[in-house]
Amino acid sequence: MGKHTIIIFMSLLVLSTEALAQETKDKQVSDSVDLQEVLVSEKLITRKPGRYIVDAVQLRKGKTNLLDLLSNIPGIITTNDNIQIQGRDGVRVMFNGRMKKLPADELVNMLKAQRASNVVKVEVITSPGAKYDAGGDYGILNIITERGNDYVGGEIGDDVTYGKKWKNDSRLNLNYKQGRVTASLNAGWTYGEDAFTERNTCYFTDMTRVSHSDLRWHDNNYNLTGSIDIMLDSLSTLGVEAYYFDNHRRYPTLGFEETYSPAGEMTLHSLSPSLQLRDGSNADVSFYIDRNWNEDHKLSFMMDLFRFKNDKDYDFNSYYYKGSTPIDSTDYVSNNAGAHLKGLSFTLDYSAMLPWKINLEAGLKASLTETDNLSHYELSSLPTQDDDFTYTENIYAGYLTLSKALGSFDFVLGGRYEYTHTKSESKDGTNSTDNYGRFFPYIHVMYKTKNGSSFDLGFNSSIKRPGIQVVNPFRTYVSANSIAQGNPTIKPNPWFNIRLTSNIVLCEGLELGNEITFAREFDDIAQVTEMDGVNGISITQWQNAHDLTWYGLDLSLYYYGLSWLRAYLLGDIGYQETSANSRYSLPREYGVSTFAMADLRFFFDKRHTFTGYLTATYTGRDKTVNGTLEDRFAMNCGLNCSLLKNKLNLKLCADNILASDVRGVSLSNDGMYMRFRNSYSPLSITFGLSYTFGKDIRVKQKNHSNNDIRRRF
Repeated sequence: MGKHTIIIFMSLLVLSTEALAQETKDKQVSDSVDLQEVLVSEKLITRKPGRYIVDAVQLRKGKTNLLDLLSNIPGIITTNDNIQIQGRDGVRVMFNGRMKKLPADELVNMLKAQRASNVVKVEVITSPGAKYDAGGDYGILNIITERGNDYVGGEIGDDVTYGKKWKNDSRLNLNYKQGRVTASLNAGWTYGEDAFTERNTCYFTDMTRVSHSDLRWHDNNYNLTGSIDIMLDSLSTLGVEAYYFDNHRRYPTLGFEETYSPAGEMTLHSLSPSLQLRDGSNADVSFYIDRNWNEDHKLSFMMDLFRFKNDKDYDFNSYYYKGSTPIDSTDYVSNNAGAHLKGLSFTLDYSAMLPWKINLEAGLKASLTETDNLSHYELSSLPTQDDDFTYTENIYAGYLTLSKALGSFDFVLGGRYEYTHTKSESKDGTNSTDNYGRFFPYIHVMYKTKNGSSFDLGFNSSIKRPGIQVVNPFRTYVSANSIAQGNPTIKPNPWFNIRLTSNIVLCEGLELGNEITFAREFDDIAQVTEMDGVNGISITQWQNAHDLTWYGLDLSLYYYGLSWLRAYLLGDIGYQETSANSRYSLPREYGVSTFAMADLRFFFDKRHTFTGYLTATYTGRDKTVNGTLEDRFAMNCGLNCSLLKNKLNLKLCADNILASDVRGVSLSNDGMYMRFRNSYSPLSITFGLSYTFGKDIRVKQKNHSNNDIRRRF
């Protein structure tokens, strides 16, 4: 697949070169369009309470997919397999105001399968507020696409990446719009391999154990998304959207462990080849209807039927040696596990303009889910074990928000109440239920100056619920001496924060951003390790590990004063205090964390058809009661080119030119601990392209036989 794509890449490059002559003849016409994008003084970023909106038309040239475009948005940090909003724990994605319901690990694949050429704005919601689910300190990306003339066409794209192994991302987008009907189909396919290395050393009371694993990840994943919108009349829209993700992943691993006595003598050596297979399929069908009585009164209803499946087969053998002599002892583990979630959710949202121009937003939501977890273990040293665990979670919510613009001020006041019912049932008869309700207030005040500066003060609160794998009680044998386990009794952890955000226009082309944060988290969910000093076994389990107090300062500098350069510099510093709720951790720990990012975007021509970028990130040491994660850094660069009147987009980029390992120490009981060093960021080179095709549909005007009568009437 990689060789064919490179041939296509080179052929299109030659074709585009031959087409430059014809493009030069049309330069006067095309310049009038392109220069309109570049020279019109529309501001790139518009600030609103708890969010900012970016004009994507100025950024989308040369971007081969939506993930590439988002990497240009200030405050968004992307890699080839991850995306985040700076200062937020997670990210969710909406398209034209409709939330996508999909697992976090599928988000990047979905963004790679979407085109960038039809995106007009990106709304970055840094403080989601009462309208959205209480689910952690996340941000939202609202991708707003253009709705132009009647049209039929689409886009094809492909990215080929070589790190330690080859990997390929292909996609196809088809779009149709005529009259009252708008339809689209998106398909993406990822195929290839990644290579990683994990190393750790466990320091037990009377022994030391060194582990080393070389992992090879084989991916064969595809996704399909389709939608159709029908305008019932000028004020009402009915639509349906469906997506399907299918993942097939193989993780062959070759690892070894060496055990040493207190005197430093190696007493045991084991070789453990393993194979992990993961098959997952996620499906969602959404039905929605929007009704606008006028610009001031809107009602929308959306219902989702969804099913997520995650099946896992894991096998390994451990062969033991003393020196080079085999020992007549072998550990064998076979684990077949599956988690199958099915559910239904619906939302009803209403907005209206009240007297005195007060904007009202209110709504209801219900989410009903059930997850069946099955597991079968065969272990050489323990009896065969079969587990069955069912987890039900029903959430009912309502919200109300009032907002008002008053001179240079914008005020937002809202609240959300969520009631949650959970029920867990195990095969061994251990059943439990939990019911809890919480109110989450939301307050925002924003002040804007005449020169474009803004000051925003907000209070936000929410709750972090445990994931399905966190509450699953089954044991997973990572190796013969390392066990991971969930916790069905774990509780969600509530939190709140107060943020003062400002964006000051220092001069034309230079803006200074600032965010001061105070946050509290209670019963924070984290992994805790218990080590058995006698048998040399470590058990890692999810627990409500600690409480957290956080003070943070974020500074950003955005420069766009030169026609050939746009620079975004960001620096974070935070002070945190953690107090432990677990007996396997330190009672209290203090630490300072830092983060820095430099994002430079270069424009090599006036029409911004040939651009380049250089990004670098640095994350400082993170220290909690559970351990320490050492500092990390990475650097990436690339080139983007747009040809054939922006129909052909090309890219060449290098990721992890400089990149560090993930290093640190995990603390445990009785003074025991584990040091780890994992290599997850190899140097990789990516060639990418996309090509847009299609045309406007011209509907021929029909002359009716009764036209003369109609004109007189």
